[in-house]
Amino acid sequence: MFQLENHFDVAHLLGHPAFDHLARALSGYRLVHEHNLKDPLAHDWPKCLDYGTHLAEIRRAELKSCVQAVVLFQASMEKISYFVPTFGVGLDPTNEEDFANSWTALLDQIPNGADKANAKAEFSEYKNKFYKAMRNPLIHGRKADDIAKVNLITTANVHAGMKAGWRAYDYLLTEVFKASGQIHEPSWSVICAQHGVPDVLDVALFPDLMALGKEYFKRHFEGARAATKPS
Repeated sequence: MFQLENHFDVAHLLGHPAFDHLARALSGYRLVHEHNLKDPLAHDWPKCLDYGTHLAEIRRAELKSCVQAVVLFQASMEKISYFVPTFGVGLDPTNEEDFANSWTALLDQIPNGADKANAKAEFSEYKNKFYKAMRNPLIHGRKADDIAKVNLITTANVHAGMKAGWRAYDYLLTEVFKASGQIHEPSWSVICAQHGVPDVLDVALFPDLMALGKEYFKRHFEGARAATKPS
């Protein structure tokens, strides 16, 4: 009978679906490129109303998938700082309850100065651009500007945030493996490949779908007005 054995299993139960949701968010952009929707001027104005509506639907689906990815990935990150020290010697457990402090307490134990600096830089990016900018407004938001922050969640910035968090995780695993005489290879590309997610995104290929949809609506209504204007 299947059962979870430890918090590492729980982290996997949370983390892997986060990548599945990220892959779903990415899939919407394939439709954008397949139908050449990046440029409203490439289409006749009567069709722009339908295209704008379609882009709004894609954006809704994107945000829904991104929200799931944010929640699940952050939950897995919260588990990591507690189970990694149980892998063996190298990192002592932390008594910190605060998420960021618990991670910082572990990263501070990395003996190599360059590795520690890189690890803390990755986690700082994750904390500021993913945890504070996306997860907190989503889960703990109470003000109007928190809604604005949720509306800014996109596939590209979720991907970037998850990458920073995963790379900080890699630095912790490197220390654990090193303590047992093994070598840990960075695994961001591996986890991405498992879920059909590119390990590197060309941001230019991921336009702001809401803004793009508004451009289509604008082109449609301007075209309609011009068509009905007396000559």
